[in-house]
Amino acid sequence: MGQTMRVLGDDPAVRFAATELKRYLGKATGKTVTRARRGEARATFTLGVCEDVGVRRPRGVGRDDDWVRVKAMGAGYVLSGSNGRSVLFAVYRYLEACGFRWLRPGRDGEVIAKLRSGVVKGIDIDDRPDHAYRSVCIEGSCSVEHVIAMIDWQAKKGMNSYFIQFDQGTEFFRRWYDHADNPTMEAEAYDSAAMVARVIDAIKQRGMRFERMGHGWTCGPIGLPGEGWDRSGKVKVRPSQRKKLAMVNGTRGLWKGVPLDTNLCYSNPTVRAAMAKSILAYARDHGEVDAIHVWLADGSNNNCECANCSKARLADWYVDLLNEVDERLTGAGLNTRIVFLIYVDLFWPPLKRRLKRPERFLLMFAPITRSYLSSFKQAAGERVKMKRHRVNQLEFPTTAAENIAYLRAWRKQFKGDGFDFDYHAIWACYFDLAQVTLSRTLYDDIRGLNDIGLQGLISCQVQRQWFPHGLLMNVTAEALWDKRQSFKRLVDRTFDDAYGRRGAEVAAFFVEMSRLGRPYFEPVHMPERGAGRIRAGLRNLKRMRELIETMAATTKRETARQSGAVRQSWRLLGTYLQIMRRLVPAFESYLRVDGETRERFEAVIDYVHRQERSLHAVFDVDMFVKVSRWRVHEAGEAAGATG
Repeated sequence: MGQTMRVLGDDPAVRFAATELKRYLGKATGKTVTRARRGEARATFTLGVCEDVGVRRPRGVGRDDDWVRVKAMGAGYVLSGSNGRSVLFAVYRYLEACGFRWLRPGRDGEVIAKLRSGVVKGIDIDDRPDHAYRSVCIEGSCSVEHVIAMIDWQAKKGMNSYFIQFDQGTEFFRRWYDHADNPTMEAEAYDSAAMVARVIDAIKQRGMRFERMGHGWTCGPIGLPGEGWDRSGKVKVRPSQRKKLAMVNGTRGLWKGVPLDTNLCYSNPTVRAAMAKSILAYARDHGEVDAIHVWLADGSNNNCECANCSKARLADWYVDLLNEVDERLTGAGLNTRIVFLIYVDLFWPPLKRRLKRPERFLLMFAPITRSYLSSFKQAAGERVKMKRHRVNQLEFPTTAAENIAYLRAWRKQFKGDGFDFDYHAIWACYFDLAQVTLSRTLYDDIRGLNDIGLQGLISCQVQRQWFPHGLLMNVTAEALWDKRQSFKRLVDRTFDDAYGRRGAEVAAFFVEMSRLGRPYFEPVHMPERGAGRIRAGLRNLKRMRELIETMAATTKRETARQSGAVRQSWRLLGTYLQIMRRLVPAFESYLRVDGETRERFEAVIDYVHRQERSLHAVFDVDMFVKVSRWRVHEAGEAAGATG
């Protein structure tokens, strides 16, 4: 008798889970799992939300909480959970226990188990995540296929949410489809609205939470464009709009010509009313959104200095706006959650106002000016004073301990749920291209979230972050689910899965490459020249060259020997080594500030541009190029400063 499957309930995510189980077990066994006939007493696999399949829900686990249950039943299994997406998580956890792996998005990242039967005995999973918020935010340069591939991988790794910045995420799609920074690729046509509709379908198919907007509320409600950081200078501001903009240095106008970076006159009731009315309309029109992010402008030290605004902190006027939004949503009978932001100038909490109905809100802590050489876990016990609040002369925190001080000040006023909105995988991942130092910081950050009163993470990141390996993404997903597992275990599993029997050797290589690159993980010339770090960096480059050549020989042999997803891992390692052969001389020039810095970095950039067609699924070349050119600019500034 063949293997059968019974699906109970009408949740779309449960139906998708059944499709995935059938598809992957078919690949593994070469046999088809069929739907159980009506009236058939037993099925090999039974899928459904816990109440639908007769599994008792644990005490304290609600419909929005995630919980996975894989339980033997008869000759097969019940695959269940607390909601539709948790049933999908249960399917993937069962498949992983059978030997499947998801190294990267897409087919060339899948390790397919070879099974005689779809039933592997001895599997019992009863598990729930340590953090409620496990999300990714769109950033970088991406196609709609890249975004959907990310969402698919997230679900396979137990992440429960996705966030599209702005209404349509046009800025991020434009960077990919225009290919403006890569002369080897031609521009492509695209339709952001149609692509976002596809993304929403992918999110809802998997039962994941969906968050939207953020920046842009300071633009659209007063008739300015707000879908990206447009610096074209073509935006015309009418007199009726100008009077609503922040007054800085006695003038109301666009901040450095960018609408999205321009704050408004938030003490003006007309401005707040326009924003609150627009947010209400958005919530009414977008019932698919679980949480709307309400942020202010993306600039800093650019807030209104008019007589009325000067009577309170920016955060006080922000809380007034949030309360007005809540009042309008409540009046309309909408229970959409609102995410408010602790970011740059809003790091300093309000002195006078308080949220009237805090249960509506989620706190988002966005430490964009932080260093990634220290973690929240390391700094949680430190006590650091906040810097003085001076309007438009603010100095922002850099260390983990400094950032935590501002979060604690807000936490004295707001006791509801909150999460970290962080940037490990947008810029820092290209400062530490070996990514082990950064992965360790991320691991410790996640382990320290509860210590600083936060319940999860939205990773604001490039969507193609599996180059040269998947450690950073695995740490994101797996530590958010289980913070108790050791970093060593995460490293061992990641590299053993990706590289096979020589995984430990590859892991040791990347650990050492990341250690050797630590002296110049952050700028060495700005704001002051780090002579000791420069000397250490120059010494380390020689050892890097030796490691690269030794690993190149191993990589060539293993690429020929391996197959499938493991072979692709070795191929990507080979490309990384080619990049590093060009990047090490560039870093030598950068550290010495010699006349070849630009030429050598441009040689690296030319190489990655020519490789983008084969790397695009795992490597955001556009963002790597931006970060590389920051190094060139920094060296140029340093050369100018020294004559």
